Amino acid sequence: MATTYTKKDVAKLTADKLGLKIFQTEEIVDSMFTVLREMMSGDENDIRIEIRNFGVFEVKPTKAKPRARNPRTNEEIFVPPRRKTHFKPGKLLKEVLKKPTDS
Repeated sequence: MATTYTKKDVAKLTADKLGLKIFQTEEIVDSMFTVLREMMSGDENDIRIEIRNFGVFEVKPTKAKPRARNPRTNEEIFVPPRRKTHFKPGKLLKEVLKKPTDS
């Protein structure tokens, strides 16, 4: 089963790492995620947020699909163009994830 971390967990771990109280880091963490969300939901079609030693968040446009098919009903449908998100891990994160786990 996957471990789920919340924004509060991120704030708590950040507070522990910096030797601060949770309420001090909660506002910072919340503000950071708000700013990232606002940047990614901006009007531009192609958005790239690069965080060194962590990774890159991208928002890319998709093309319309005029002849997509509903797999349940086999009905032909039109899928309008939209924007999708993508995350690419940075070099340091990629190296950590490549290491074998002790299971």
